Amino acid sequence: MQTLSTLAFPLCSDRVVLRRSEGTLLAAVLLGLVLLGVGEPLPALAQTSPRNPQPIRAGDLYRMQEIQDVALSPTGRFAAYTVRRAVPGSRREAGAEAVYQTQLMVTPTSGRSSPRLLTRGGAGARQPTWHPDGSHLAFVRPVEGTPQVFIISLSGGEPYQLTAFPHGVQNPQWSPDGEHILFASAVPKSAVQPSQAISESRQAGRPVLSERPGRAPGDLVRSPPPDTVVVLRHAQTLDPVDTLDLGPKGQLQLQADTARALRTPGENAARTRLAQRVTGRLNVFSPDSLRAVLDSLRLRPDTTALPVIPDTAATPNGTLIQARRWLNQSRKGGTALVSTRLELQQGTQGGTPVPKYRHHFIVEVPSPLQGRTPARPRPEPVTEGYRTYGQAEWLPGSGQIVVSGTPPSDRPIDRVQRRNLYVVDLNRDRTRRLLKLNRYTLAAPTLTDDGSKVAFRVKPLASTRNHQAEVGLFAIDGRSEPRILTSELDRDVSTFRWSPEGWYLYATAPSRGGVPLYRFSPFTADTSATPSMSPDQATSRDTFALDSTMVRPAPHQKMTEVSRAVHDFNVTAASVVYTATDPDTPSALYANTVNFSNERRLSTHNAEWLSQRRLATPRRVTVPSGSLAVDGWFTRPVLAADSLQHPLLVMVRGGPLGADGLHTPEAWFERQYLAAQGFAVVEALPRGTSGYGLSVRRANRANWGPGPAQDVLAVADSAATRPWTDASRQALAGASYGGTLTAWLIAHTDRFDAAVALNGIYDPSALLGTAPSWRLVPQEFGGYPWEGAPSPPTGSPVLSAGPLPSFDRSPSPWMALHRNAPMTFADQIHTPLLLLQGGADRQVRPGQSERLYKRLKVLGRPAEYVRYPGVGHDVAASATPTQRLDRLVRTYEFLARFLAPPALPGTPRSADSLVP
Repeated sequence: MQTLSTLAFPLCSDRVVLRRSEGTLLAAVLLGLVLLGVGEPLPALAQTSPRNPQPIRAGDLYRMQEIQDVALSPTGRFAAYTVRRAVPGSRREAGAEAVYQTQLMVTPTSGRSSPRLLTRGGAGARQPTWHPDGSHLAFVRPVEGTPQVFIISLSGGEPYQLTAFPHGVQNPQWSPDGEHILFASAVPKSAVQPSQAISESRQAGRPVLSERPGRAPGDLVRSPPPDTVVVLRHAQTLDPVDTLDLGPKGQLQLQADTARALRTPGENAARTRLAQRVTGRLNVFSPDSLRAVLDSLRLRPDTTALPVIPDTAATPNGTLIQARRWLNQSRKGGTALVSTRLELQQGTQGGTPVPKYRHHFIVEVPSPLQGRTPARPRPEPVTEGYRTYGQAEWLPGSGQIVVSGTPPSDRPIDRVQRRNLYVVDLNRDRTRRLLKLNRYTLAAPTLTDDGSKVAFRVKPLASTRNHQAEVGLFAIDGRSEPRILTSELDRDVSTFRWSPEGWYLYATAPSRGGVPLYRFSPFTADTSATPSMSPDQATSRDTFALDSTMVRPAPHQKMTEVSRAVHDFNVTAASVVYTATDPDTPSALYANTVNFSNERRLSTHNAEWLSQRRLATPRRVTVPSGSLAVDGWFTRPVLAADSLQHPLLVMVRGGPLGADGLHTPEAWFERQYLAAQGFAVVEALPRGTSGYGLSVRRANRANWGPGPAQDVLAVADSAATRPWTDASRQALAGASYGGTLTAWLIAHTDRFDAAVALNGIYDPSALLGTAPSWRLVPQEFGGYPWEGAPSPPTGSPVLSAGPLPSFDRSPSPWMALHRNAPMTFADQIHTPLLLLQGGADRQVRPGQSERLYKRLKVLGRPAEYVRYPGVGHDVAASATPTQRLDRLVRTYEFLARFLAPPALPGTPRSADSLVP
């Protein structure tokens, strides 16, 4: 028997049906929560008075809306943005009771009227960009799964599909005159146009060298040289009479002559044989005799080249070349997946290795668009060749763009890490290098409005924990040395944009768990002049060696609090618009003055349902851990009695090179939901987390286990002293590196009653062969797994290398990888463990969790494994609403088996009692 309930969605009259099968505790709990928090029809929700709000419920995940992609109109009067929300899915979609839909909206920045919906229908809308006169918006929307550029008027009407590019489009940008749109696309190797206009290297337009052992490019084509033959011509008219084969050294091959006879000159030239045979075989003649015969027949020998029909056969039974052609056809047909590239899975489609190169194109915009549907124009390439290009921007007032890209090279693209800045002149079909910094890679060029200066992201080529992403500044005329602006911030700078007049550079960077917005002042303010860089050389240069004289930090201010994460922003001369996650809302759109003195909320997408909920408040606590100070965020369950003690749920949020989304809509909802289920939620940010400076970042190099584990336990110890926590009941959870540390910790302590790990790295050395993130291995552990591995004793078989050396020795890369791998200590894990894994995770392959799970099951340990089909490493971006809901409820249900959190007022616990 099945029990059905309906699920209401915001802004939709449709409802979706959730089903459950009897027989499992999870099904009962999930159904009970759906009946209570999701399955209530909208009229029932209206009965919840804002005066008596209830905690977050699982089904509220379907009501949460996420604001993304902010773009300000040229005048700053309007802001375009996208909203992602759950809507009922088609029953034909397997397992998809709900899907995500992203739509385009526009709102006045004054906040005096409500946002207006521009797009409708099932297809999503992303990456809006304004026409220079503010009359139209271009955006990206998928068409049969392939993203294309659409244009819509602000006055209304249906969007016009501008492109039907087979490889899809990204990041559209209007030209300064509004007549063209620039876009990027990842083009397969077969569609790359060889470059003819790049001056740096004559190799730029040629295919890169093959890394296939023993093979060379073009070895499937055999073009034999043309045959050279002797033509017998009439001594007077020179008409051709017959031919004789000519050998490779120029000698006559009489035996191979196909005619085997001569024709007399008086016969019809169309005939192929003599009427009277001089002889049946010409090879009976000696050279002197043959000359006499030719003279007597009044024939003159001549030579000519005859083309040979190339061999194109493909068969397994033929020559080596024919067999290779057959194998190539077999590969193209999908029989075998063959790769010889460094990045085995880069640019793959269904697991098939397909080299891709990111290029830019322009397409003319038909005019006028209003009231008609013109023919679709054809995009033209802007960049070409076997290279790949990153972010690009139009250079104001010219037919040029500034773009980051790989230099010309005969190496495969996945071996080229360097990126330089280039200027592409569309009128002259010419690309020139703008800036190269020796030993550094440059990306994300961002131009001032007057086009005189460019800001860019700079990182060392040998990227390690000793460096962070900085922002550099360079004059387009090349007469000033580059300047590093952000070194005093001591943070990894992510997104940055210029103010319209070019005096200020705004940027976001992670800091202490949040993502504040900063403002840099690279120039001394002078309202009577425009900001400029003083020339320090008479002629232009494009190549520099970065030194300390170029590190000239700009003064900066923190414009928003670290308790908030700014996800996207845009700037005008008078205002700033940004989307952010706050402690009291998962996603909202704000406008503020440029001095940040008058913030106002422009959107109310989550306001209605949040008004019916009582939220828990996370509070930061800093605790000592050895020589470091470590941050934790404590969230006490809402509606809890003072005398009630709650089980402690420790969540590892930080980790190498990231903060694992402490302030994202996904983490916000997870925190509120688990606190509403009666858990005291503690989020720890151990050493290595971005946003704490280089000293903290370096502290877990080759130390993914012991040091960070000490930090997490220090935070947990502090939380356990709170009167509202029960130190005898503790659980541990984490995602990505947080999942790694979760598994490592439970192998070294029996403190925790249960643990949950999502998409963790359990054997770091295996990253080298299974994931695109393999460079983490040398960056984090100082080398490769074979470096420092123990050698077998002299005269002993390799398989008898003996036990692992003591961990007290100085850690070689081999030692560091084994010491920090949870897989090494799988036999020490006794804590019940729930392993969650995205089935389409390309960053950390499912094999990581499968191997750990198999070891635990062989050992007879309590472990459970869950894989989510189609879900990548970033669950929030790739999972369906139903899969996200399943992960949350499944996490709660697993932890509840071992910790039994107390029921809070207004939050029923017995799901079975609610089943009809």
